[in-house]
Amino acid sequence: MGDRLRKKRLDLNLFQKDVAKLMGVTTSSVTNWEKNRVGPTLQMIPKIIQFLGYDPLPVGITFGEQIKQYRRKQGLSIKKLAKLLAIDPTTLARWERKQSEPLGKLKEQLRWFLDQIS
Repeated sequence: MGDRLRKKRLDLNLFQKDVAKLMGVTTSSVTNWEKNRVGPTLQMIPKIIQFLGYDPLPVGITFGEQIKQYRRKQGLSIKKLAKLLAIDPTTLARWERKQSEPLGKLKEQLRWFLDQIS
């Protein structure tokens, strides 16, 4: 993600301090992201997606990966998304890790819900 962030910044002729100001972080945060020293926090992912104009995260293939991708795009923790979905956070974590999967109507309802709020 760091390389993509740096490329976009340079394409826009911006300094790291400009990007930092846009995102509400320190210049050293942007520097660290660009150098892949540390990744952005979950809450920063939506702002980075907005800045880049696309989602640099890998596309989810399994249902669990799709849930995780949606959650990260929105900057939501497992606990917060579980609350939105009215399910137990442990259950959601198991789905994301592909240890289990929702079945039947629940899976259909979740797909519909994720499609509606995407």
